[in-house]
Amino acid sequence: MVVLPTNPVEIVSQNPTKLIIFSSPKVGKTSLLAQLPNNLIIDFESGSSFVSALKIDVKAEARKNNKTVLEYIKDLEAALKVSNHKYDYITLDTITAIEDVAKDLALILYRSTPMGKNFMGNSVLELPQGGGYLFLRQAFEKIYNIFLPYATKCLILVGHIKRASINKDGKELQASDLDLSGKLKQIVCSDADAIGYLYRDKNTNTNILSFKTSENDLLTGARPPHLRGQDFVISELNGDSLTTHWDKIFLNWVHLLLLNHIYKVM
Repeated sequence: MVVLPTNPVEIVSQNPTKLIIFSSPKVGKTSLLAQLPNNLIIDFESGSSFVSALKIDVKAEARKNNKTVLEYIKDLEAALKVSNHKYDYITLDTITAIEDVAKDLALILYRSTPMGKNFMGNSVLELPQGGGYLFLRQAFEKIYNIFLPYATKCLILVGHIKRASINKDGKELQASDLDLSGKLKQIVCSDADAIGYLYRDKNTNTNILSFKTSENDLLTGARPPHLRGQDFVISELNGDSLTTHWDKIFLNWVHLLLLNHIYKVM
């Protein structure tokens, strides 16, 4: 029997459980994420070579084990299932690269169907009228969902920026967007609790993680109140020393208790 609420339901979550961070290349995403405690970085671009971190270079490990990337991902899933170590955070770096891996899986999925068993093309994107994008989305979600259960606090998706043109009041503006294909981007972004744009302030040698929504930004925003509409100095570089401020994004239990008290008083 369904019991309908008669009073406001208490807030059950403050911190994001699915977070997207996107930026231009070489801003320092990997170095930043390497300092998030108990964060496993699944590196799909071999971009973590110069960073000490909890990390797995998927392409390098697949080559080492004479396997395809898809075969190695299956092995990685099996290892996560039996591991005694639980990761608070898992970072997929980058989802732009995962889309390329998903294209290979999409081809396998399509060829496993009656209509695709005789398909001789190299990519489902060759199918007429955009018919292959359904299989690309299914393949991407399969890869994405492999890691979701093993991030006990948050799954973090890292992406590249691309520039998009938008029309506002008859004027064409250049806006920041996530480098993913059409509906695939919509699905991934709608599922996220927060989407932040990371950029470098060269004047202060800091990195800013912005959740502010503007007409020049098609994505950024957040559901958690402490992130919504905010800019955060997420890291500072002093010489060779990098200081990060992840506690501003993922609040600890003391902050959460304080916020819950404030919301009850308001």
